Amino acid sequence: MSVEFRPMSDVGGAEVIGIDVRAVMSEATLATVEAGFLDYGVLLFREQPMTALELVAFSRQFGDLQPHVQKSYHHSDAPEVVNMTNRKPDGSFDEAGARRGAIENLRDGWHSDLSYDPNPAKATLLHSLEVTSSGGNTCFTNVARAFAAMPDTLKSRVIGKMVEFPYGGAKMRNKSAATAADAMDNNTQKHAQAVHPAINVHPVSRRPAIYANPLLAYCIQGVSPQESEELLESLFDWIDKPEFHWEHEWRVGDTIMWDNRGGIMHSGRLDYPRGEARRFIRTTVRGGPTEAYCP
Repeated sequence: MSVEFRPMSDVGGAEVIGIDVRAVMSEATLATVEAGFLDYGVLLFREQPMTALELVAFSRQFGDLQPHVQKSYHHSDAPEVVNMTNRKPDGSFDEAGARRGAIENLRDGWHSDLSYDPNPAKATLLHSLEVTSSGGNTCFTNVARAFAAMPDTLKSRVIGKMVEFPYGGAKMRNKSAATAADAMDNNTQKHAQAVHPAINVHPVSRRPAIYANPLLAYCIQGVSPQESEELLESLFDWIDKPEFHWEHEWRVGDTIMWDNRGGIMHSGRLDYPRGEARRFIRTTVRGGPTEAYCP
């Protein structure tokens, strides 16, 4: 069966038809999937349940895996896998767990994974084990298109600017990020911080995109706090424009892979019934340093 890509929206994402996620892909098939990943930014593999070890095997075909900085989240069967759940071991609601990548106000949650790392992730693969009866969608925004649509006056003010990305400690703009970071020890927090360009260029496609994100960006270097806040809020307004958005409604066994290298951001909706369990497992494909856009 040949591989087919069915677009999820007019602005990005595609469902992949013809792939068994539990099987090893041929070189030709993997090249086709990687090309689709570059074109669409987000790929969906629908309703194919996997164990943690199967997710590791599938993910490794796209590159080396990077364990999460918070070791308490590691899966017992594979340290490369992160447990994502809104439940504590006793079955009660876990506020910190629920807020990992999800938020009530979507505008404040947009981000790309590991932007607090000097070498952010290439890709994230998220696999659903248990979903709620409603809500909890994962949303995406095409920040390459958002950047292209921005007025030149704003572009000229942000191109070349560098942004601080801490994870933990006092420098946190966002409640969801701060709640998740509270679980980190001080030594880990010291290593979870980076500086990246406000506007980066994708290492393969060479498309420029907004990289500063509302979940983890703290400030723009080299300008006053007031100007930093003004510029960041302007960028966040463009990230949040609905014409660049689409979202995924989860089914058990779905796997979504998204590109963190520039062009796509994501956020989860914290709008599901709190009395219902939600369980996912996740892997991260190791990436490399960001590159500033220089027109």
